[in-house]
This record gives sequence, structure tokens and C-alpha cells, in this order.
Amino acid sequence: MNAHTLPSTGVLTEVSSAAREALTGFGTFKSCAKGSLIVEQGGAANALHVVVSGELQVMLRTPDELVPFGYVHEGETVGEMGFLEQNAIASAAVTAVVPSVVWSISADAFESFLDSHPVAGTEILKAILKLVGRRARKGNERLADEIEDQN
Repeated sequence: MNAHTLPSTGVLTEVSSAAREALTGFGTFKSCAKGSLIVEQGGAANALHVVVSGELQVMLRTPDELVPFGYVHEGETVGEMGFLEQNAIASAAVTAVVPSVVWSISADAFESFLDSHPVAGTEILKAILKLVGRRARKGNERLADEIEDQN
């Protein structure tokens, strides 16, 4: 049995405990020290990461500087966009701000999960798609605000 369980927060809030339990064994839990790199900008983006405990920071590396983009808290995810797309490249770096536990699942392992647990998989895919939709809408709103500010 795992020492950790996937939290029923964030993307998994509306996912049943049975679906979370079924999914857990297809990924791995990793304890990350403060400053640990979780996702490398420009690297392969083929995994979904769920913050079980702790806090992560998303940073965009430009030619001139590192730009803080946001924080990821317990139950929240990173990597869901690239996770759903083949051969995706990570658009940002993600590091642990404090000692954290992160659960990660590769796209291949998720495919195996879907094959063996289609009902639970559908439940989890719906939750991920809702999250992606919310994030896309939020990005569109930010872009619209920036355009409005420029006029």
C-alpha cells in the first residue's frame, strides 16, 4: 500500500475515491526537496504531476531572465496540457518551493490505466478536460485584458 494517497482536491475534487484509488498505482510518488526541478522548460512534457503536499513554482525562462508565472498548491496539477498532446515540449520550468510530495503519471501509464479502468478513466479525463478548459478561458481573459490595456 502507498504511504500517500491522491488528494480529493484540485482536479480530483469531483473524482470518486474508487477512481483515485485505481489511478494511484499507475503513477509514482516522489519526495522533492526545496529547489528540486519537477519539469524542465524545453524538455519532454509527457507526464501529469499532482501536488500531494507542499508547493511548486512555475517559472518562464526568457533569454534575459526568469519570470515567475505562478504557484501550484496541494491537489493542483502541472503538465496536463502536454500530457494530452503527443511529443509536447514543456513551456515552463516547475520547481519545489518547499519540501513537497508530487505524484506523477506518464502518458503511457495513463493509457494503460484507461485500458484497464475505462469507467474510472472517463471520470478522470472529464476532470482533466474541465481543468484545461478553465485554464484556457483564464488565459483568454488575461490576453483580452492585455489587449484592452494597450488600447
